[in-house]
Amino acid sequence: MKMYKSFPLFTAILVLISIASCTTEPDLTGVPEVSYNNDVKRIMSANCNFEGCHGGGGHNKGSLETYEGVISFGGVNAGNAHGSKLYRLITGRSGPKMPPSGYSEVSSTDIKTLYIWIEQGAKNN
Repeated sequence: MKMYKSFPLFTAILVLISIASCTTEPDLTGVPEVSYNNDVKRIMSANCNFEGCHGGGGHNKGSLETYEGVISFGGVNAGNAHGSKLYRLITGRSGPKMPPSGYSEVSSTDIKTLYIWIEQGAKNN
């Protein structure tokens, strides 16, 4: 009978452990360095930098065509992907998901690349 009384407590502990393990960030030790010029710029060009969005000039939505634009308008917090506006918007974690409906979503591979780049310090390399 005593075993049944402790079952809710045991279940609660298991749930808390499961939740905590889901929030652990991946270990990026040994992950190759992501390059802004070779990787990030390509992702921005393919998903963000076109007329009427964040490229093409003559718009007021903010430019993501340069490193400086990605850092400032993208609200990139070097070393903290989850604290970066760009990462939160492309994953739909805050505000409207980008790119908006009607456009192709950023691939999961490209999202991972952006995550790694930001976590590695969002270098202009």
